[in-house]
Amino acid sequence: MKRIKIAIIGAGSAQFSAGIIRDLCVTPSLHDVDITLMDVDAKRLNFILNMSKKLVKELNVDFQFSSTTDLAEALTGADFVINTAQDQGHSWYEAQREIGERHGYYRGGMLGQIYQTAFLLEIAQNVEKYCPEALLIQSSNPVFEGCTVIHRMTKVKTVGLCHGHYGYREVADVLGLEREHVTAKMFGFNHWIWLADFRYKGEDAYPILDRWIHEKAEEYWAKPRKYSDQQMSPAAIHQYQLLGLMPIGDTPRMLETPSMLGWFYNETLQAKQQWYGHQGGFDSEIGWAQYLEDLKEKTKAIEQAAVDESRKVTDFFEPVQSDEQIVPIIESIVCDKPRVFQVNIPNRGHLVEGFPEDIVVECEGLVSGAGIQGIHAGRLPSRVMAGAMNPRYIQCELVSEAICTGDYNAFRLIFLMDHATKSLQQVDNLLKDWMEDPRNRCIRNILKK
Repeated sequence: MKRIKIAIIGAGSAQFSAGIIRDLCVTPSLHDVDITLMDVDAKRLNFILNMSKKLVKELNVDFQFSSTTDLAEALTGADFVINTAQDQGHSWYEAQREIGERHGYYRGGMLGQIYQTAFLLEIAQNVEKYCPEALLIQSSNPVFEGCTVIHRMTKVKTVGLCHGHYGYREVADVLGLEREHVTAKMFGFNHWIWLADFRYKGEDAYPILDRWIHEKAEEYWAKPRKYSDQQMSPAAIHQYQLLGLMPIGDTPRMLETPSMLGWFYNETLQAKQQWYGHQGGFDSEIGWAQYLEDLKEKTKAIEQAAVDESRKVTDFFEPVQSDEQIVPIIESIVCDKPRVFQVNIPNRGHLVEGFPEDIVVECEGLVSGAGIQGIHAGRLPSRVMAGAMNPRYIQCELVSEAICTGDYNAFRLIFLMDHATKSLQQVDNLLKDWMEDPRNRCIRNILKK
C-alpha cells in the first residue's frame, strides 16, 4: 500500500493539531503516513512541528513530518486534507463583530460567518487545483454553509465534521442515565440538529426528560456554570417545548440566527443571561472572553510542555483515541473498515427529507473503502420543519447565493432578513464599512466588479 499523505491546514492550533497527531499515533494501521503541517504563521508552525515530533517520540511512533507556509506545497500530492483554519484568526473575527455592532447588529450579526464561508471555498478551490482526488475533511466553521458552497462550486470530495452530536451524552448525564444504555439519533443541518430518537434501555427516554424539567430544572439552572450549560439551558428546554424535539449540541445557541424564532434569546446581554446563565452563554461578550482566556492558558501550558524536557506532551494528550471522528474516518477509508459516523454530506437521495439534493445535511453515514454513503434519516416533525429547519435552510441559501455569485444585492438580502435591520441604509452602511476593510480579502475577491 502506498504511503498516505495527510495535510493539516491551519496547523498553528496546538490543541487541535496535537490531538489529531495523537489520534494517528494510537491507530497502528495509519503509522505509515506522511504529515504536512501548514499555517501562515511561521513561528507558530515551527513550534507545532517541534511539539508534534516530541509527541510522537513519547509515543514511539515514527511519522514523516514536513511543514510549510505555502498552501500549494502542502496540498500537492495529499490524499486527505484536514482544514481547521480560521482566516486571520480570532482577531479578524472580533473585528467583524465590532464592525457589526457599530451598525446596530449585536455581536456582529453574520459578518464573520459569511467571510469564513468565502475562505472555506477558497481552500477547496486550491484542493481542486493541487490534489483533486483528495478527501477534504472540513472541521472549521461554518460547516453547513461552507460545505454547501464547496459542493456547489467545486468537484472536491468533502465531508464536514463536528462533535456537537455528542450533546446527547450531556442530556443523559444530567438526567442520571448510564451512557452505555442510551441510544440516540439526531439529524438536520450542522449546528442545527434535533434528537429524533432518544432511548434508555430500549424505551423512549423523553418522558424522563419531561420529569426532569418539571421536578429538577429550576434547581439545576440556579447553580452558576462556566459559559452556562447550553445543552440543558433554559433556552434549550424552551426550544424543546416550542418545537417538540430537543435541540442538540450547538443548536440551542445557534437559534439566535436572524429572522428565526430564537432571536429574542440573544438580542442583548441581559437576554442571553436570562436564557443561558450568568455569563450569558458561550457566545456572549462575557462567555467568549472567558473562552479566549481559557484557550490562551491551555495553549500556554501545552507550549511549556513542548519545550520543557522534564514535562511530557502526553500529560495533556492522553494516548487514547479522542472523540474526534477525523482519524477513524481516514482509517475506515484507507483500510476498508466499515463504520458508521455522524457526517455532513450532500443530501443526495434526500437523506433528510424535505430539502434539495445540493444542500449539505448532517446525518449518519457508512464509511469504508468505497467512500462515504449517507444513511437515510427521514423527515423531521412538521413543527420543527416550519419553525426551525425551513428558516435555517433559507438563510443558508442566501449566504450561498452571495458567495457563489458575488452579487452585492445578494449580500443585502442576507441582512434585510435580519431582525436587527431597521432600514436599507443601515444595511448599505454596514456592507460598505465591512467590504472596504483591508482585512476583508475573501469577500473583495468574489465581489462582482
